[in-house]
Amino acid sequence: MVALAIAAAALALILVFGRSNPIEARTTLPDATPQAPARLAGVAPNLSDAALSGRQVHVGIFGDSFGDGIWWALDQQLRREHDIQLHRLARPSTGFTSYGHLNLLEDIRAKLDRQPLDVAIISFGANDTQGISVDGRPVRYMSDEWRRVIGARVDAIVNLLRERGVQVYWIGLPRMRSASYEEKARALSGFFAERMHALAVPFIDTVAATSDTEGHYVERLPNPRTGRMMQARSGDGIHMTMNGYTILTQGLSRYLKRRVAALRAEAARLNARQASSAPAGRRAPSA
Repeated sequence: MVALAIAAAALALILVFGRSNPIEARTTLPDATPQAPARLAGVAPNLSDAALSGRQVHVGIFGDSFGDGIWWALDQQLRREHDIQLHRLARPSTGFTSYGHLNLLEDIRAKLDRQPLDVAIISFGANDTQGISVDGRPVRYMSDEWRRVIGARVDAIVNLLRERGVQVYWIGLPRMRSASYEEKARALSGFFAERMHALAVPFIDTVAATSDTEGHYVERLPNPRTGRMMQARSGDGIHMTMNGYTILTQGLSRYLKRRVAALRAEAARLNARQASSAPAGRRAPSA
């Protein structure tokens, strides 16, 4: 009886798979190994996702009153770019030296919770050319302790944005009219530039764009389209006029348009390659 059962089982296998090697049976099941999700090389995760999926690129502008002006100027230049959606996330009278008034890290975290982003443009510093208080002690501007404390706050914000998959850009302060304030602003922009270099974050220096040919502060700058001189600085010698913010951001707006278009094209090529190489199902050789 046992011998008959074994023979019957062997006959069943032959009837199901044929007389050749059973592993050559046909199958249309997909490959059991999942394909890794597509990602554009060297691109922040959210920005890569936006390019590959075809959705809008969400750009948030953070900062103090300078950040507000940068948002306005970029909005004027990019409002017809349907691929890019700007978000006004700056808050005047804020900075890294006034965490007793507003903790920027928590403020930015809350804003990211409400509005996920692909790109963050940051411009702080106009209110930060001053000392701070640590545990009730005064800490001098640009001292080693000041640089450690403010550097940690800067790093924490960049790290938060990166953890959320966001590409970060940092904009430095422009040339200032007051000699004493200009000295402080240049030290602060240099400090921010050092931190961004250490964090591999692009830093946009605005000094040359807001100076004359000899490197001095000027009230009026040439219109980028007509070449005619126009008022670019506000009466306080610190802030820009709306025309001034446009001059400050014209290179950035062109870069954003070119960058998004280039990523769209790269994503289209990657999607096409994946579509052509992806098997509809795995078919083994016929018997």
